[in-house]
Amino acid sequence: MTLSGQGAFPTNRGRVNQKARTRTALLQAAAELVREGMPPSVPEAADRALVSVATAYRYFSSGEDLWWEASNAAISGSVEEVELTVEAAGDDSQARLEALIRGLGFQMLEDQVPFRRITLIAQEQWFHQGDASQGERVPTREGSNAQIRHAIAPLRSHVAKKDLDRIAHALGLVVGSEAMISLIDAVGLDVPTAKKTLLNAARWLLAGALAELTDAEAE
Repeated sequence: MTLSGQGAFPTNRGRVNQKARTRTALLQAAAELVREGMPPSVPEAADRALVSVATAYRYFSSGEDLWWEASNAAISGSVEEVELTVEAAGDDSQARLEALIRGLGFQMLEDQVPFRRITLIAQEQWFHQGDASQGERVPTREGSNAQIRHAIAPLRSHVAKKDLDRIAHALGLVVGSEAMISLIDAVGLDVPTAKKTLLNAARWLLAGALAELTDAEAE
């Protein structure tokens, strides 16, 4: 009995590992398709990952579910690198914010497809919840709030929490895929000009907020 149980354990573990490899292969295939601008399709991802469509649907019930994870997987490594760059900028919040914009913001402008895909899926999820009450709605995505607060973290030592919240909320206008879409689609800028504009807007927002707080303390 003991030997039988010991023999079964590697088999079960092997199945778990195989499932993890299959899921990873599907995500990698979908991430490649995201970068190519392909629409959500579980069969397309399954074909590229050399997995049967029936098997793929056991891991992802819809193209939207697959593309949501794949789009985030396509950019997760870059986000981690940007966070390290921000940390390397030291304790100056302005320098840290500029590092965030030059990293994540510039990447969004240079490689728009995965970020536009995330935005599209988030919008579709928002519309799917249109009939739900405010209390029943769930967030459509994580957003860039964590990256913003990480960048301005040094301000916590001398800025009140309510004011820090106000600054973080305002910076949401320049950190995120919506800023990229606004500058490129609505304003009609090319990528180099959009980069300069995004960086200027971030500088002006933070500098203006800190100047306002300084003036308020002097009164």
